[in-house]
Formats: sequence, structure tokens, C-alpha cells
Amino acid sequence: MKKVFKRVSLVLLFITTINVSAQESEVKNLVDRMFTYAINKDFDALLDITHPKVFDIAPREQMLTLFKTMFEGNGEFSIELPDTKPEYKITELFKGKENNLEYALMSYDMEMKMTFNNQEFDDSTKEVMINMMKAQGMDVKFISNNTIDATIKNSLVIILREDTTNNEWKLVNYDANSPLFYQIVSSEVIEKAKSYKQDLMLESKKESENN
Repeated sequence: MKKVFKRVSLVLLFITTINVSAQESEVKNLVDRMFTYAINKDFDALLDITHPKVFDIAPREQMLTLFKTMFEGNGEFSIELPDTKPEYKITELFKGKENNLEYALMSYDMEMKMTFNNQEFDDSTKEVMINMMKAQGMDVKFISNNTIDATIKNSLVIILREDTTNNEWKLVNYDANSPLFYQIVSSEVIEKAKSYKQDLMLESKKESENN
């Protein structure tokens, strides 16, 4: 009987391992698709993999217009993203307590180039801009009087599936400063993401002090 039980246990462990590996592969695939869509400016596809609760706050068409305005340019400024995928890290999969929730966290350094179309900055206003954007967690360098290279270190994306996503993997950006963010994901996920974000920032601080 003990031998039979041991064999059954090993089989169940093997099946569980396969299942977890498959889910991790799905999560990585979704992250790779996200970056590909962003590089190709395929905003419709990006919205397809966005958590549906986002559209309870802002209609999909409004979000699509916002993306196009930001990344295809408008009268004031335009944003250009790198044409290569950045390095990123994905955590292990976590199991939630309710709503059949499963989730992981993905972190990366988001780089962009921003051009202000109708404004140029002198040295004093450049310094003001750099300090303002640094307060928002962005490292900024002016490469001309109207164009900056910016990096948002330790950007965090939540990848999850639950009842409200019809058990499909979806994405939502972590933004602790936005009241709207708290309407989308559960307190359990927010706490995990907050703790992970703080750990990332602490590690970055230690690295900067050692360099």
C-alpha cells in the first residue's frame, strides 16, 4: 500500500509540475507579446490583453485614442519607444484566495524618448524638468533642447487570470499613486505588488550606493 501511495504521489507531483510549467510559459508568452505589440504600435492588440476592468473606468475607444495620441504624436509632444524588447524579470506564480485568482509580477526598466513639438528648454528649465520627472521615478537626460531620453526604473506589470478575465491571462500596470488602480485588482494582489516594488527599489538603491 505504501508503494502504491508513493507512486500516486509522484504522478500527482509530476502532473502539477507540468501544469505550473505550462502556465509559466503562457505568462512569458503574454509578456513577449506585450512588448511586440508596443514596438509595432499595435494598440488594439495591447488593449486585447489588458484587464477588462480597465474599460469600466475608461471606454476602450477612449483608451485607443489616448495611446495613438501619445505614441503617434500630437500637437504638444510625441513618445518613441525602443525597437527592441527590454530585459525583464517574472516572479513565480502566486495563487489567490478568491475568484480562482492566479498571478505573477513582471518588472523591467521602461525606456522612451519624448519630443516636445512646440517648446524648447533652456538650462534652468531643463533642470526643473529633470527634478520634476525624477520625483516621478524617472531618470531623464536632455539630448536636445526639446527632446529627452527617459527611463522609468523598475516598472511593474501584474499578469493575472481570474473569474473577471474569464480565466484568461491579462495585464495591468502597477500604479500605487492612481486611485483607479485600486478599483481593478484585489487588495491581496496590491499588497504583493507593493512589497515586490519596494524590494526592487531597495535593491536599486543598494546597487547605486555600491557603484
